[in-house]
Amino acid sequence: MKSPQKLLTICIVLFISSISCKLATAKQIHESITAGWLESILLQPGNIKMRAKLDTGAKTSSLHAIDIKRFERYGEQWISFRTGTDEMVQINSPLVRDVKIKDHKLKAVVRPVVEMKFCLHNQIFTSEFSLIDRSRFNYPILLGRRLLQQGIIVDPSLTFTVRSDKEKCEILLNTDEK
Repeated sequence: MKSPQKLLTICIVLFISSISCKLATAKQIHESITAGWLESILLQPGNIKMRAKLDTGAKTSSLHAIDIKRFERYGEQWISFRTGTDEMVQINSPLVRDVKIKDHKLKAVVRPVVEMKFCLHNQIFTSEFSLIDRSRFNYPILLGRRLLQQGIIVDPSLTFTVRSDKEKCEILLNTDEK
């Protein structure tokens, strides 16, 4: 009688261990990197070089965007916007969701959220970005905690410490999409 109970207990423990291991692997799919509080990234598509502030105080990442317009494509909601620093690039992307951003000084605003890829330290990351005109801010991109949990450790004493090679990023992006 004890043997089937032991066997059942062992199976349950192995099953739970297997699920825990899969969850841990799924959460961190990148090699951990240590980055400064300011870094340059290559935003996709097009390897657009942009400066990003790594902000552990923000939950959601944010991207500088102007001329933000909603439209419908194939029965789904899409967003059209322009982004960049020196040269503005037109991007059309499916709407992932809307996020309500609270500001302690102003009333809450609703922003569209899109999913974008970018290269940092020759690794491709995917993150949700809320779209807002960030021209009054110092940096066009803010990378929040949801993204940083993918294996980016922020050292606040550093700036512009990790480099990305445009050609390697393009190869990685093409490999990532297959």
